[in-house]
Amino acid sequence: MNLPIHTAQTAALKSRAIFEAITQARGFVPNVYAVYGSLPGAMNGFVGLTGAFGDSSLSPAEREVVQLAVSVANRCRYCVAGHTAFAADAGLKDAHVRAMRDGQDPDDDRLGALARFARKLTTERGRNCAKERTDFLMAGYSPDQALEVIIGVANKTLSNMTANLLELPLDENFAPYAWDPKVEAA
Repeated sequence: MNLPIHTAQTAALKSRAIFEAITQARGFVPNVYAVYGSLPGAMNGFVGLTGAFGDSSLSPAEREVVQLAVSVANRCRYCVAGHTAFAADAGLKDAHVRAMRDGQDPDDDRLGALARFARKLTTERGRNCAKERTDFLMAGYSPDQALEVIIGVANKTLSNMTANLLELPLDENFAPYAWDPKVEAA
């Protein structure tokens, strides 16, 4: 499929304010959002889900763990590169990012439980997650945070599907963090 990667000038009028808000927040509009520029309702929903996850009680580093775990599980080269780029600003250690890119857990008990829970939710679609849910709760997370992880999984699955289906090119900001699932993921 070949869909246009919109700019603020080519996007639908109702999408332009969203483009401006994303540019203010990130400095640019990632391609995974820009392809939705002709669909203001879809773009609003996507940005709303992203905002809901961003407003969760999980720390920025924990949110990046969820997003990397889901993106690696879904073999999304675009989103793994993007969240590798965002991870340092979120306070996630380089060693944790490298481990996750390789399909491993961070060497931190709490973040490891979070990664396993997010990955299992993704691969099993919420089924057969009892052990991972228990480990997640035993690591100090709350039942409400389990729901927040589900929001993160849903948001990241949306962007993973978009990027994978459209084979989106990496944004310039993400290019240094390119990831090939055939090489790096276990």
